[in-house]
Formats: sequence, structure tokens, C-alpha cells
Amino acid sequence: MTYRLTKVVPVHGCSCKLPQYQLGELLDQAGMTGIFGPEVLSGPWENSSVIKIADNMAVLNTLDFFTPMVDEPEIQGRIAGSNVTSDIYTLGVTKIVSVLTIMAFPENMPPEIAVGMLKGLSDFCREIDAPIVGGHTIRNPWPIIGGAATGISNPEKIVYTKGAKQGDLLFLTKPIGIAPAMAAYRMQKDEEGKDFLETIPTDVVESAIKGAITGMVTSNKPVAEAIQQVPVHAATDVTGFGLKGHASNMAMLSKVDIVIDKLWVINGTPQLAETFGYPLLSGESKETAGGILIAVAKGNADSLQSELDKRKVGYCEVGYVKEGPGTVTVLKDAKVIEN
Repeated sequence: MTYRLTKVVPVHGCSCKLPQYQLGELLDQAGMTGIFGPEVLSGPWENSSVIKIADNMAVLNTLDFFTPMVDEPEIQGRIAGSNVTSDIYTLGVTKIVSVLTIMAFPENMPPEIAVGMLKGLSDFCREIDAPIVGGHTIRNPWPIIGGAATGISNPEKIVYTKGAKQGDLLFLTKPIGIAPAMAAYRMQKDEEGKDFLETIPTDVVESAIKGAITGMVTSNKPVAEAIQQVPVHAATDVTGFGLKGHASNMAMLSKVDIVIDKLWVINGTPQLAETFGYPLLSGESKETAGGILIAVAKGNADSLQSELDKRKVGYCEVGYVKEGPGTVTVLKDAKVIEN
């Protein structure tokens, strides 16, 4: 019997993350949202912690791991590498000085699968010059893979989730729709799932799955390089809280309102989302290793697009920022753009 990573866990990828409201309650009850010293430039609710250690130097630390998205071990390792390093790149930081791996798996999991996941993670990090220097591996009922990344930067060049300003335009660098696409991936492998997919054209299913996996294994490092060249106001990656959830975090921290008037989605995922019941078109479907949502002044939008084009980064203008108390609206008639 073939061991399937996606079959031995009940939730997949960033879908295993706590919802925002539960995370907030947990941090409040644990007393982890208090006041920090002046050297702490960011803590909870940012994509990475930022600690100032000198006038021209800050250290960034982030931690991210999750359950499998795919059954292919090396691809799963690559997805994990993309996801954990994204938290550093989202802040416009391009230098990751170390990655520590985190892996867990049950005793009945074949060792070659663990090797494959580690190889995929290692290969991905090597390709983006983010050295793996150690890690920790345990036995666990569910297989998990991820890591902790450390970056360094001049504090003045870091871009935070907070900082979006009235009049900004919002750009997203990867289309959304990971959850319904990967649901189709899993159903393809189950007899009952195959029957369920009979109502959807095969090319729609294949296009969605290919688009989702390609997006997840694509590094956000080129986006960070582009951000370094343009004075953008704010940025956040789009992962387990979905587009609306991460935009809400940006709006709340920036004390502005955000309007999403376009939904840039993976080709075929609207049909899959409707069939499976995912809230994709309200911007609430969970993502994994997603793109970066960038808030930039209208006057700098062309420059940002030019820098992204130079690096062959896909993107779409998906909304704008206006005055308000910190809410997000996904328009009911938001234009759906499939890619």
C-alpha cells in the first residue's frame, strides 16, 4: 500500500493554522501582546519579528511549519521552504543568513519520504542562497515540515504590514485559489473523489492543480528585491488567513480601510470553489505559500510594476486603500481574473 502524505492528515498546509480570532484570544490570554523594549521593532501580528541590534542592523526571525499539501515528498519540501522564507521576503529583506528545519513524522512513515521532504526543502533553500544550518526532528502522529528563518537588514529598509496610506493601490504577486485546487488534487486520487470530479472538465482540474503547485514552489525573493527598489508603504504575504484576512491585518495595523475590487485567481479555481464550497470569491479561502500583497502610492505604482516585470514576477492590481477605521471590503461585484 502506497503511503500518501495527504491521506494521513485531516487538514493540509496553512489550513492547519488557527483562525485569526482564536490566535488573538490565545496571545491575549497568554500575555504575549504586551509592551516590548525599544530594540523590538516588530512582534506579534507582523510576518516576522524584527530586533534592532545596531543603528544599521536588524535581525529578523520567523517560524513556519505545517501538514502536507501534496504526496510527492520533494515538492512538499519545496513548498515548505517557499512558505517559511516568504515571511522574511515579505518585509523587503533579501538576505536570509540561516534556516533551521523542523520536521515530524509517525513511526510507520517510510524513511525515504522523510529524506525526500528534507531534500526538497534543502534544494529550495540552496537555490535562493538561504543556508540550512540545523534543525529538529521528532516523532508525531501527523507528518509536518517547515523551519525557522533568520534574516538581516538595515532597519530603515524594512517594509511592515502596517503603513498603508489613503490613496495607495494594492498589488498581489500570486493568484489565489490554493485550497480548492489542492482539494481537487486529493480527490483525483480517491475513487469517490474521481466520481465527484466527473462534473468538472479534466483540463480545468489539471490547470488549477498545476497553477497551484507552481505558485507554491515559487520563491518570493524577487518580490523582495523589487520592493527594495521602490518606496512601498506596506506589504504582507497571503497565507493561512486568506486574502481578506491578511488584508484585514494590514488595514487594522495601518488604521485605514481596504477595498478589494478584483480577485486574481488560479485558472479553474472559481468552478472548483463553487463545487466544493470554498469561500474563494469572498477572499476568505485559505492560501499556502501565497504571494505578497503590496500597498504603494499611485505615483510609485508604475515603478513597482517595472521592477516586478524586470524579475518576471506576475502581479495584479487588486484594490485600493481609503480613509477608515481599519476594515476590509471585498466587493460583491469584484472582477474575477483567472490566470
